[in-house]
Amino acid sequence: MSVQVEENKIIFTREFNATAEKIFEAYTEQSLFEAWFHPQGATTEVYEFDVRTGGKAFFAIRAPQGTSYTITQYNEVTKPKLIDYNDYFADKEGNIDSKMAGMHNTIQLEPNEDGTTTLNAIAELPDAKAAQQLLDMGVEAGMNSTFDNLESLLASH
Repeated sequence: MSVQVEENKIIFTREFNATAEKIFEAYTEQSLFEAWFHPQGATTEVYEFDVRTGGKAFFAIRAPQGTSYTITQYNEVTKPKLIDYNDYFADKEGNIDSKMAGMHNTIQLEPNEDGTTTLNAIAELPDAKAAQQLLDMGVEAGMNSTFDNLESLLASH
């Protein structure tokens, strides 16, 4: 996986040995999403999952160091190439934490001629300082671990 930082954006790029359709399914089908969307050693529990333009999701990621809750609001979902959404930290009741900055995310899936797919995950934060804070918190290692889970799921699915 490669990581680039452009001001307030963190861009993760990774090639997967799978079609864009399979990767899109992993992001949009609840049982598949729960199987991989967390760092290794953690689990994901979904409470609400409506992945479509204008839809919303609410889920928890349970890790040894604690549980985090996320609200996702989908801006645009175009099968099989784009998922554009905003993520917010939330409490266990699903209320957005107004003290924490939200993040605009874009997942772009680009098929390659050899049957692989390049996934570009772009996380846009309010400013460069917030992007650096996320990097300092270990987001790169977390994304690598999460994408390792996705790779394993795609190999077995």
